[in-house]
Amino acid sequence: MKMMDQTNQSLTVIGSGGGNITDAANVVNPSFVNTLVTQSDFSAWMGMYSCVDIILSTVGIITNVVNIKTFLAMGADDGVTVSFLFLSASELLCCLDALGQKLSMALWTTEMASGYRIWFYVQPYAFNIFFGNIRTCLFAMPVLITTYLAVAKCMCVVRPLSFKNVFSVSRTFRVMIGICVFSLLTYVPMFTTMGIVEKFDANVNATRRLIWFAPFRDLVKNITWNARDSFLAIASQIILVICVVVMAKALSDAVVTRDKLKNGTLSEKTDLSHGKLPNDAKTASRLSGKELQVIKQVTLISVIYIVANTPKIIVFLAVAVVPEMAPGGLYQNLYEVIIKGREHFELYISAANVFIYYKYNTKFRQCCKC
Repeated sequence: MKMMDQTNQSLTVIGSGGGNITDAANVVNPSFVNTLVTQSDFSAWMGMYSCVDIILSTVGIITNVVNIKTFLAMGADDGVTVSFLFLSASELLCCLDALGQKLSMALWTTEMASGYRIWFYVQPYAFNIFFGNIRTCLFAMPVLITTYLAVAKCMCVVRPLSFKNVFSVSRTFRVMIGICVFSLLTYVPMFTTMGIVEKFDANVNATRRLIWFAPFRDLVKNITWNARDSFLAIASQIILVICVVVMAKALSDAVVTRDKLKNGTLSEKTDLSHGKLPNDAKTASRLSGKELQVIKQVTLISVIYIVANTPKIIVFLAVAVVPEMAPGGLYQNLYEVIIKGREHFELYISAANVFIYYKYNTKFRQCCKC
């Protein structure tokens, strides 16, 4: 770390991780990015997010390690457990990356808040960008795994006999490996367009290690974000909403059918054998207590991801309608505050899944050794 006196320092362009990374020119005119959210306000927001998110990511790391150890202790004897194991592993990677990103953001905020009188030889913003890109790469995994889980249980609800053995352990394992490979390979082009080089930085009036971007990065970024991130966000949102509606209806029908059986107003053996039950009630009656608990887990996790994914879609649409919301635009700081808020909520999700597993999974409670 170095200290120096200076005046009229120009501002480093702000970087964002998760689903959106700011990586325009390295230095911009301060008056161009201060609309709606001033630089001092922005520094305050980033400082707050950094402090809270460091705690959240640490908690997420601990809870997901507990999840992984518990699912391994349970034994990967069904497709749902295998999926939850991979989901926890992907969430763990996201939390580890988030911790690195928030620590680098804290150092970067320190530079900005001090007016660059305090600065570091390796630009913290560079680490923030790298961790942000890694997080974008990794976050596709939990999204796709959650979507797979929702589709699998939805099909088992709609056609329980037809799909009972389709989502086997071996097939689910292959799908999980495919999701991981897809998430990594589809983001490789982005990593080829950045690096860290030594050059003069006007912010500190000295030479230090700075982020470097290839001239063609914007083209690669636009293709990657549109073909990968935007498509995945919108497609997964539609699929999850449909699956949640179907599973919620199945749960409602199951409750009604169980109540009728319990009250003696419905005879499962007699009425089912003669085909007197409506299709919805027949499906509900076939769901065992264990299957209902699994559906509750998947439904709740899916709903949480829908809520977390909604701001991302709104930001995509906002940038399309108001181009100045994009990185480097007139409302860049507002854009950054919103994006960081979304990432903040994603960390809550990563840390909270253990409570869902513990509440709705009897075997998880038995094997969990916190």
